[in-house]
Amino acid sequence: MNKLLPSVKSLITLVAVLCFMFQASAAQAQKVSLSVRNVTIKAAIERLQKDYGYSFVIKTKDADVNKKITLDVKNEEIGVVVGKMFAGQNVVSSVEGKMIAIVSTPAKEEPAGRASANAVVKGVVKDSAGNPITGATVIVDGTTIGATTDLDGSFSVKVGGRKDIRLIVSYLGLKTREVAVGDPSRFYEVRLENDNMALDEVVVVGYGTQRRSLVTNAISQFKPTEENMRSVMSPSELLQGRIAGVSISTSSGNLGSAEKMSIRGSSSLSASNEPLYVIDGIPLSNNSASLYSFGESMSSLATLNLTDIESIEVLKDAASAAIYGSRATNGVVLITTKQGREGKSEIKVNYGFSITQFANRNRREYVDSKQYVEVFNEGVDNYNRQNGFTVNNSGYVKHIQNPYGNMPDTDWLDLITRLGQSHYLDLSFSGGNAKTKYYLSGSYNYQEGVIKTNDISKVNLKSNISHEMFKWLKVGANISGNYLHNNRIPGADLGSTIIGRAVQQRPFDRPYKPNGDYYTGGTDELLLHNAVQILAEETSYTDNYRFIGSFWAEAQIIEGLKVKASYNNDSAYTYDYVYYNQNHPYAADNGRILDRNRFVMTNTIDLYANYDRKIGEDFELGAMVGHSFLKTKSRTSYIDAQNYPSPAFDVASVAANIVGASAGLSEYAIESYFARLSLAYKDRYVVNATIRTDGSSRFAPDSRWGWFPSVSVGWNVSNEPFWDADKTELKIRASYGRTGNQDGISNYGWQALISGGVNYGGQSGIAISSSGNDKLTWETADQYNAGFDLSFLGGKINMIADVYLKNTNNLLYSKPVHATTGETSILSNIGSMRNKGVEFTINTHFNLGKVAWSSSLNIARNVNKLTSLLEDDMLAIGSNRALKIGKTVGSWYIFRKDGIYQYDGEVPQALYDKGVRAGDVKYWDRNGDGDITDDDRIVTGNPNPKFSGGWNNTFKYKGWELSLFFTYSYGNDVFASWMTPCSKPGYTRSLLKQFADNRWTGPGTTNEYPRAIYSYSGWNSKNGTNLLTDGSFIRLRSLTLGYTFPQRMINKIHLKGLRLYAQGDNLFLCSRYPGWDPETSVNLDPRFYGEDNDGVPQPRIFKVGLNITF
Repeated sequence: MNKLLPSVKSLITLVAVLCFMFQASAAQAQKVSLSVRNVTIKAAIERLQKDYGYSFVIKTKDADVNKKITLDVKNEEIGVVVGKMFAGQNVVSSVEGKMIAIVSTPAKEEPAGRASANAVVKGVVKDSAGNPITGATVIVDGTTIGATTDLDGSFSVKVGGRKDIRLIVSYLGLKTREVAVGDPSRFYEVRLENDNMALDEVVVVGYGTQRRSLVTNAISQFKPTEENMRSVMSPSELLQGRIAGVSISTSSGNLGSAEKMSIRGSSSLSASNEPLYVIDGIPLSNNSASLYSFGESMSSLATLNLTDIESIEVLKDAASAAIYGSRATNGVVLITTKQGREGKSEIKVNYGFSITQFANRNRREYVDSKQYVEVFNEGVDNYNRQNGFTVNNSGYVKHIQNPYGNMPDTDWLDLITRLGQSHYLDLSFSGGNAKTKYYLSGSYNYQEGVIKTNDISKVNLKSNISHEMFKWLKVGANISGNYLHNNRIPGADLGSTIIGRAVQQRPFDRPYKPNGDYYTGGTDELLLHNAVQILAEETSYTDNYRFIGSFWAEAQIIEGLKVKASYNNDSAYTYDYVYYNQNHPYAADNGRILDRNRFVMTNTIDLYANYDRKIGEDFELGAMVGHSFLKTKSRTSYIDAQNYPSPAFDVASVAANIVGASAGLSEYAIESYFARLSLAYKDRYVVNATIRTDGSSRFAPDSRWGWFPSVSVGWNVSNEPFWDADKTELKIRASYGRTGNQDGISNYGWQALISGGVNYGGQSGIAISSSGNDKLTWETADQYNAGFDLSFLGGKINMIADVYLKNTNNLLYSKPVHATTGETSILSNIGSMRNKGVEFTINTHFNLGKVAWSSSLNIARNVNKLTSLLEDDMLAIGSNRALKIGKTVGSWYIFRKDGIYQYDGEVPQALYDKGVRAGDVKYWDRNGDGDITDDDRIVTGNPNPKFSGGWNNTFKYKGWELSLFFTYSYGNDVFASWMTPCSKPGYTRSLLKQFADNRWTGPGTTNEYPRAIYSYSGWNSKNGTNLLTDGSFIRLRSLTLGYTFPQRMINKIHLKGLRLYAQGDNLFLCSRYPGWDPETSVNLDPRFYGEDNDGVPQPRIFKVGLNITF
């Protein structure tokens, strides 16, 4: 951490210097350039809004915005440009920051009846909930005199000696109000209501933007703010519970753990199920941020700085995503980062400190030593009795006792966990003038995990600069450098899994001998690996360096036609280091080092043109056509070095034995052509169509190209003349599209491959390692969507609903083949899958007296099933899963538990001979052959919920805000494999108290919990429905309390804004699930998702912080 502080200080100094250089030019009068020909003033206003961020408020009937104008101005003050736009009309304009008001030309005043020449009107502007509005425009009617409200909504306007004074108060998105000023000495409080007729919000779509009213697809947006930001690592985690139909889960609560993001269900078996992430137009590679399988994958997105994000758009249906073609079957996530705006420079500083703890540890209760010994010895007695052993028999098993007498038991979980501390510092500088705009930022983040030795350090630098070289040409560079160091711990899918090796120890076991040495696992002294020893005697970390950059130029060829060219680069270097010193259980031979590295570079060149124009007064046309070329190269190397002279040596070159070493080079390319056409009539009827064709080097030449079309329509019913529902808006949407997927194919999957090495008699040679499949083709998904957007009460209630159907065909999977071919499987297109579902979101904004209450509730249901497979209708996979036609992907293939045998006479002879007796678990004999074999397993369960979503509530009163954010899931199953060793009374591992207290002790005592039995207890813990648990939950995901100081209080210390806040994350969990966390999964692959094998649960976080604006 100390090594990073000099670089952070240098960053602050550099950015500060750049900021002050730009501030001088930005503080000058705001100047703009505008070139339009034969367009309406309304179109020119929209152009200024889009290019420069201005908002117009027109409060006069004298302004004709439908009048056509031709204007060509360059680098002139905004007030002069607006004056030329409205030349010849009886109006004047007033410019306050980014707000421009258009009012009637004032009439000449009579000299009589004037008030005091120094009269000043003061007041405050608030929204309908009573919250102060910053940046509202207050203008004296009939004049250009006015002011802009400060951060606490206050204003002060000099009215001089005027009489009959009326104030025009306006703010973008709210209805403008006229206020009569009877007494200038009074203090006026002005309330503004929502106005849905304000200029349309702009929505980011593939290769461009669209007005919200013209969007006919299923696109959801989330804008991270200071109020809704959470203590998470990756952008996808920010969306947890925020968007209907989007589910996010992590493999564990370890820092930087990989996440699973599913948009409208899983769509593939072995190809990727992750969406395509596009940040500022750059498609990202989403490889794991770790190379060695250390029990879980790590997130590559965790390297990004979340405070740099302006907005996140999720393209959920094919009509919105098909423009990205072969990589869009699982949806597309468009991330737009912050950029500078014209005006004074702004400096923002964010700091946060947090404490992290292991959450919900009391949800599991294990027996103490006294009860453990009692139950274990009962199991020993049952074993000896069942086998007729007496003390003189060789097979006789003796009782155990606590070797430490009455000494306190060991709290193994306490030995490996801690209260983690975290620090976060973020600085940003933004601003610009009419020609140049900039955004610069830097951040440093240090976090400690709940498991000892788990911590991360992250540094981010970003620069986003654009410049107008000529009135027709803009250029820009948007680059970021990111570094993440992760000291990780063994995950749940590793033999040294840290949680499992701690909580499964017997309650009297100790980590240290009296002389201070470790008790060694795998002996009578300690049955399992020593978790304390594992953490202390290993070093495992990853270093991830990531550069993301875009360099672009945009030329306006003619009015409405823009051509943009960009070069994009995503380069990621990963170094993965594992060192087991000679005291570690996995030391192999006097220490071992696993040293891996990978460099992946993706270059993309895009060239596309957008054309937008009005056709007459009624039609609006948009068109886009483009070309893209993407190439990805990957280099890897690996070395396994063992046998070191001393723990002091921790580099591979000192090892006596190089057990393994390898290196690799791989690359692939995609070439694409795409187009979009949009046509709107009177903003009532909208049609959007896209087409994209992709050619991938991963397929044989004859199967290389795929076509991905889409079409969508929309009807803004509320724009119809017959619509008379006041303050109500309705839009109906429908779409169809086809997308593709090719991420499950290796770069050379269609070709026969050979490999070299020592093959026979110590001689080097080559052999065929894969026969390839030149018939491979794209996975394709045909998607249908219908929905509506409805708002009531002037936007106080907004509802969005969608239904969809997604049919995925040509599923890629490794098809089993006969061993005589020299292979066990070959990648093929073998089947199809269906997802269908419904999504609903409702947003409300109401006042509870002086308290503003805003709420957002979303709920979604998705049904997934396989519709075709191989020749057989079922394929067993893994140890307890199966793919079966008509069932969901991820279904379990396990035994059905039918209770407990109460009498020996109930036990079939075949099972009796295997040692099964009364008190043991009864499994369903599906084929009725009197025995329990793999043929008796059934396909059951569903790792996906019947419905899920989130609910956010925010309450604001003056400067205070309180937010409560809940997420929930209902109807999903979790396979609690962690219960296997601790649900068997009489077994040599720790024991759950419920299984000890309620164990079977005789006929009729229980039909749920098995007896205590030594040695034979494995029968009672088969992969069965007894381990399939209800994973439904309601979680208080975050609670935030913040206070924004009034402007009048912070003006004295020269601040624009100051906010303090406290936040709690993962504060409460309501669930019938018996474990710590129903959301973690040892495997994020949809085929194996939903299994908890002692993974670290999501932590509970308590955070305090401040946001400062200069």
